[in-house]
Amino acid sequence: MVAVLLSVACAQVYNETEVKAAFLYHFTSYVEYPASAFASPTSPFVVGILGKSAVFNALQEAVRGKTVKGRQVEVRQVSLGEQLRECHLLFIPEGETGNLPKVLAILGATPVLLVGESERFAAKGGVIGFFMEQNRVRFEVNLDSAKRAQLNISAKLLSLARIVKADRRS
Repeated sequence: MVAVLLSVACAQVYNETEVKAAFLYHFTSYVEYPASAFASPTSPFVVGILGKSAVFNALQEAVRGKTVKGRQVEVRQVSLGEQLRECHLLFIPEGETGNLPKVLAILGATPVLLVGESERFAAKGGVIGFFMEQNRVRFEVNLDSAKRAQLNISAKLLSLARIVKADRRS
């Protein structure tokens, strides 16, 4: 799987939106959730997209017919509110970044992999933040945020990431 992530990151035939959608799907293989994150053994794996984003359609296409650890994948467009707690992965697009403090307050310690694409997203409280480097999509991880969300991220995924700490200025 690490090879898949590297090839996705390096591929130049995909656009940025498709690469981010592929990353979102593949991140799920490298994150361990507590049993309490799912209502039952047959509950779906829910990926929420806050607001409107082109990533929504790209991700629906990327997960079509696929599962996450044996669970069906549901991609939902979500808005601020308690429904955020139903997500297992929540993507916050650039245009919704101003809502990050509200999202963090709603989620608290809920086991949700919070991923965003705004500058210093992970340092501002998200778990994984995308950034561009040499025209390639890269990502950074905030281990403190992952711990708060009761998520364990595999060493394989961490080896590909830039590790960041919480930004005390935010």
